[in-house]
Amino acid sequence: MKKSLLIVLSMLLVMGFATTVFAVHAEIPAETQSVVAKGTTQITIGGAIRFRGEAKVNTGDFLDDRADNTSAYDGRVRLSVDAKVSDNTTGRIQLETGSTDTSDTYTWGDASEAKGMYGEGNGKKDELRILEAWIQTKNLLGTPVSLKIGHMPLKLGEGLFFNHSKFGDDAIMLFANPTKELHVALLDAKFTEGTNTNTNGANTNNNSDDTDAYVGLFAYTGAGFNASGDVTYLNDQNFFVSGSVGKGLQLWNFGLRGDTKVANIGLKADVELQSGESKNAAGTETKLKGYAVLLGADYTVSDVTLDVGFAIGSGDNNADDNKIKTFQTAQHGSQKFTYVYDYRTRTAGVNSPVAANQTGATDTGIANTTYYKIGASAKPAKDLSARLDLYLLKATKAVSTSSPYNDKDIGTELDGKVTYKIDKNLVYFIEGGYLWAGDFYKNITANAVNPDNAYAVRHGVELTF
Repeated sequence: MKKSLLIVLSMLLVMGFATTVFAVHAEIPAETQSVVAKGTTQITIGGAIRFRGEAKVNTGDFLDDRADNTSAYDGRVRLSVDAKVSDNTTGRIQLETGSTDTSDTYTWGDASEAKGMYGEGNGKKDELRILEAWIQTKNLLGTPVSLKIGHMPLKLGEGLFFNHSKFGDDAIMLFANPTKELHVALLDAKFTEGTNTNTNGANTNNNSDDTDAYVGLFAYTGAGFNASGDVTYLNDQNFFVSGSVGKGLQLWNFGLRGDTKVANIGLKADVELQSGESKNAAGTETKLKGYAVLLGADYTVSDVTLDVGFAIGSGDNNADDNKIKTFQTAQHGSQKFTYVYDYRTRTAGVNSPVAANQTGATDTGIANTTYYKIGASAKPAKDLSARLDLYLLKATKAVSTSSPYNDKDIGTELDGKVTYKIDKNLVYFIEGGYLWAGDFYKNITANAVNPDNAYAVRHGVELTF
């Protein structure tokens, strides 16, 4: 993280206050019991056990040939320890199952050590890896500045651009509250270090192969409204261009958002603008320029909330002008808005800013996507809650200018989730979505035939403690 703090401080002075409601100062779950250690240190132990079963149909090839119909059960275990050693200093360690650093579940029935005449089954499950490990201390060295350092979940605002809240990143954050209403912070997040997979042209030094994100942010709580924003500078010195070595990528993202409530009506908005460039090994420059907008409103009466939403992420269908206009996203691999399109199948976006729009990427968020949404949530009974959302989905730009591949109609999706509280801290849930696939998916089906509809449904039980 060479010169990281200097870069961030300089950026904040130049750009003014930056933006983000930045998730995830982790909280101790309610109704937990503390274990008091020796002296004044307070230790709280918590965790969660979750088991789910899911079925997916046509989410791979959009054809009713059963080739990509799957079903399986999975499990996840979490263990956490929160330590409050003084009024100013706390720390957290959270472990989570995962056979790799980018997995959190284990599949039922995927291990075997059985002996005897029928040697199947009899295997332990997965391993525990670090999900969170951080230290936070307030009033650092007698100043009003606070420090948080370690591995932590991170998210900016609505998560349109940056949402790493699932597994987190290694980061250093300085934050303060200059006034009761204003929160400001500086963040240096380390994505990669010393991977040495790119020669950066003639430079093969390991000191020039890392990726960092530098963020400045503010969050302001006013009289009847909230405002927040961030400036993010992403410096990727290990960037590839179309399978060849590159000379780095620099991306700026500017976010500004706000929300308010008038009577029973809630309103919110999020605007993200991007600028940057990347270079291939020959030094040819590609300009990056994208945008995203989210608008939402909700109305609450008693235990029922009705809401509408609109979001758009820019796209690009011209791969030959040395410009990439697709909104670039840094996301996690879980549901962000729709259950099928966004989470379980291929999208209109592309995971890396190396080309114009492509079909085949997954978990790309709002990149090259436009949606209109109406939804409702309710609590029909004390221990029962439900949610239903209907989305109209379009590609912002067609992925090709030739027929039949230039259709932007992704389709219509209906999503739902029902949660029932079985007992204290124990819930059962069922969730899923059905996508009436549009002609956009002729880009995926063999011989561009009409796509069949896709759906996925999942249920599970979770105990938190």
